[in-house]
Amino acid sequence: MKEQRLRREQQGVVRSFVAMAIESSVQKEIDDFQARLRQKVQETGCRVSWVKPETIHLTVKFLGDIQIGQVEPILGALRRAAEGVGAFGLKIEGIGVFPSQRNPRVVWVGISEGVEKLRIIQPRVEEELAALGFAREKKEFNPHLTLGRIRFSEAAAALGKILADLPYPVFGQVMIQDLRLMKSDLRPEGAIHTELGRIPLS
Repeated sequence: MKEQRLRREQQGVVRSFVAMAIESSVQKEIDDFQARLRQKVQETGCRVSWVKPETIHLTVKFLGDIQIGQVEPILGALRRAAEGVGAFGLKIEGIGVFPSQRNPRVVWVGISEGVEKLRIIQPRVEEELAALGFAREKKEFNPHLTLGRIRFSEAAAALGKILADLPYPVFGQVMIQDLRLMKSDLRPEGAIHTELGRIPLS
């Protein structure tokens, strides 16, 4: 994997996505909740690849592999998408799984207040990046924060019951002030995210 990563970097190729950052105070609340949840899940034998709380973010659009030379045009597209959209707040609360409790594959944290703002800016991002040749998303935008990805396990269905029995979690408020273009390096110890640029919401 290391050799493949070095080869990609030499070729000027990076794996990237557009995201909104989550404040450290909310990440800490998620971290505490995740620690309690991990212990309960571990007892079932269900295997989950947990996302490091410090890397948890709100994905606006996954871009996949891009050339370094595309960074500036992408930032320009994000700048156009952000025009006239001011900073806004989101309330982070709730927990669930995709696609269903019987067949869970992703554990997520929910977003309530402020979603209407996300539904304004995300289609703009989609439109501007489509003009640069990036494929449009086929699925409807469903804002959430990924907490963990479930590996195949016969015990996975037990996760739904664990979540249902937990008190409803409220993690706090975050202020979204910019769009960020991120690089993602996949490593055995987990993904490492590096900022390539940010566009303020004015």
